Amino acid sequence: MKKPLLLLTLFLSANLYAQNDVENVLSDILFILDGYNQPAAEASVMQTSGGWFHTARPLGLYKVNLAVGIGGLPFPSRRKRFEVSNTDFSNLRIRGGERASIPTTIGGRGLTFFDFEIEGETYEFQAFSGLDTDFFAYPYIQSQIGLWKETELTLRYAPQVTIEKTNYAVYGASLKHGLSQYFFESDRSFELSLFVNYSLSDLNLIYDEPLDLEPTDGGAQLAIVTGSLIDFHSVNTGVVASKLYGKWTLSTAVNYNTSWVDYRLVGEEGPFFNLFNQALTRLSDRKNTFKLDLGAAYQLSNRWNLNTQISVGDFVNFNLSGVYLLN
Repeated sequence: MKKPLLLLTLFLSANLYAQNDVENVLSDILFILDGYNQPAAEASVMQTSGGWFHTARPLGLYKVNLAVGIGGLPFPSRRKRFEVSNTDFSNLRIRGGERASIPTTIGGRGLTFFDFEIEGETYEFQAFSGLDTDFFAYPYIQSQIGLWKETELTLRYAPQVTIEKTNYAVYGASLKHGLSQYFFESDRSFELSLFVNYSLSDLNLIYDEPLDLEPTDGGAQLAIVTGSLIDFHSVNTGVVASKLYGKWTLSTAVNYNTSWVDYRLVGEEGPFFNLFNQALTRLSDRKNTFKLDLGAAYQLSNRWNLNTQISVGDFVNFNLSGVYLLN
């Protein structure tokens, strides 16, 4: 009986060792993916939470307007790459050094290679490449309708923007409720409103070259990853105040944001590939941030307003829009 028991023990130990190898590799690559996607997630929050209003005063009951706008966000060079070292990893090793600077989603080409081992077999993969862009602009259209009790509903849609093989679209909705009605009667020295909005940013990121997890001796590949499907969710709440000066309306808002990200890799299906996608759920932690909005709107006519807004937080976002009152 001792020999079969010994063989069973060796078999279970080998499988446990291999499982630990796989878990360590997945944890290491998730660490890289988290650093890779974080600037894009923060930038998405900044862009999608801007430009929802040009005044704190809600529209009158059943009044409708239509806005066409564009948001612009410059990417600082320090957010285009991030540092990793061998001490960050359980299994991965940086080829040719102890530290490396690798691209984020908005960075350039990834030239760094990593080596790792599973059951004594050495594998490699190359760092992810980014979009290599310094500025991102996205156009959008939105419509607002006045509801009861000085409440306003806004719907937003940003048509798909394509950068090389990658595309990006935004959908959102917002509610704004006037608070001034509870403090003033008819003569209001300024307007104050509470707002909440939700945005979904859909990023389909296609890599210039597939990510191959393959043995260094050229054997069978563990997985081939061709891109990422990333959904950025953002819930933004805050208070906006505005004051009318002739044809100018000046506004400011303080925002509190909760965001999270859903990831899914695309590529050739396989056991390791499926484990990858299961492990990606660990990156869906919620993050909370603050930002400040400053805006100025000019009344061009009884129906047209030209609006500008700057938002300051993890990034700086600029917004320009034209609003037309339909009725």
